[in-house]
Amino acid sequence: MTLNAVVVPASYQSDRQELNDALAAIIAAFIASNAHTIVRKFWSELPATLMGEGPFVAVGDITEAIQHDHSLRITVYTGSLWYVDWITDPSEYNARCNTFADQMRDLFSANPTISTRGVLQQVGFRDGELRQGTATFGAPEVLFTFNVQEGKN
Repeated sequence: MTLNAVVVPASYQSDRQELNDALAAIIAAFIASNAHTIVRKFWSELPATLMGEGPFVAVGDITEAIQHDHSLRITVYTGSLWYVDWITDPSEYNARCNTFADQMRDLFSANPTISTRGVLQQVGFRDGELRQGTATFGAPEVLFTFNVQEGKN
């Protein structure tokens, strides 16, 4: 059996980094429009301790699904943004969480092409909690997809 020579691309795509940059820009816009009253910090990953500066947003797990045909590669990134907040007063927490959910929906809807690489869209929202030691934190998630279609050589 004879193999063809390995082709080295002239450049490599930076989809994952562009997705991270787009998410950071959306959260920065959210923070600026709320003067740090709902979110104080953005983390590209969940920090080792949840007791830091908060409430905060962190990028959750991101999965990648790739499809190929003869001339097109479609990569769909699916992930979440965690909104981590202390539940000291349930009604205040609920108000902050609702503000976050409503405004993130609008920010995602207004910015689907924030990255020139693909389409970023919110596809859902779900409630949740995180526990660290004896502390319980509210941790609802904004669910998103980032769809990148590109021609292949």
